[in-house]
This record gives sequence, C-alpha cells and structure tokens, in this order.
Amino acid sequence: MTRILFLPMLLMACASLLMSSCGSSADQAASGAELAQRPAEAAPGPVGAPSAQAPAGLQPPYPITDSSRIFTVEGIGIYIAEEGSGTKPKPGSNVVMNYRGTLLNGEEFDSSFGKGGYMDFSLNNLIQGWQIALPLVPTGSKVKLIIPADKGYGPADRPGIPGNSTLVFDIELVSSY
Repeated sequence: MTRILFLPMLLMACASLLMSSCGSSADQAASGAELAQRPAEAAPGPVGAPSAQAPAGLQPPYPITDSSRIFTVEGIGIYIAEEGSGTKPKPGSNVVMNYRGTLLNGEEFDSSFGKGGYMDFSLNNLIQGWQIALPLVPTGSKVKLIIPADKGYGPADRPGIPGNSTLVFDIELVSSY
C-alpha cells in the first residue's frame, strides 16, 4: 500500500521540480570548452575529503527539462541531467563527486559545491538511496535523485533534515575506484 501511495507523491515531486526548474538561466548550461577541461578522473583523497577543484559548467539545481529521462528504481527517482560515458561504480567502491542535498521545499541541508572540490566517499558508507542509485549511473554524469525517507535517513531527525523527509540530491559523479 505504501508503494502505491509513494508513486503519485514521487510524480508530484518530479512535476514540482520540473516546474521550479523551468526558469533556469543560460549560465547553467555547460559549454563544450568547460566540459573538455574537466579531468576524466579525480585523484583519490581521504574518504569524505575534497580531492580536486570543481569545474565550471552545469551547476545545481539541475533543471528537469526532459521527463523521458526520469526513471525509478526501488522507489528512488533518478533524472539524468547529463549522461557521462565512464564506467559505473561497483557496490562497495569509492565514489568521487560533487553533490547538493535539499528537502522537497528547496531548503538546502548539505552541499559539497562550496567546499573547494570534489568529495570522496565509500559507497558502503552512504545512505541506502545512493547505494542503490549510483551503481546505475556512468561516471561523468550529472543526476538528480529523489530519495524517499525509507531510503534516506528514515524517521529520525537529523541536523537540517526533519524525520521522514524525502531528499533531493543533485550529484556530479566524477569517478569511482
């Protein structure tokens, strides 16, 4: 029953995000020159630590402009804003990324974009929604994940995140190893 009720909520959330991102500015579009300057692989660093300078280009929030690029896996909404051509992370690997986390109302609770570089995490140490979704995404991709509470932080309150919150993440997946 919960799964049946969640799908309409997910579709409403996607529609809401689509409507809010329609007014995106031209400066969010990445030029070919900016993307060409992006390193193919970032040097691994300590887990959870910045590892390389973030490039210019498509910045979060990633606008949802093509509803045919939205799919769901285990209740997680995945939107491919830019599809990369690299390998996909394997379960248990490390991922190097930039990310921005918000609540459905757009309130930001965490972001690596202002921290001076990419972040390096063990996939096993991330929330279940990331563990499920990121192995489906090629490196070099920019994606938006809409993660239900049971695949995020659940019923417990966390700093900046009320219990049972649906989470929205804009993720630039740089590499995995």
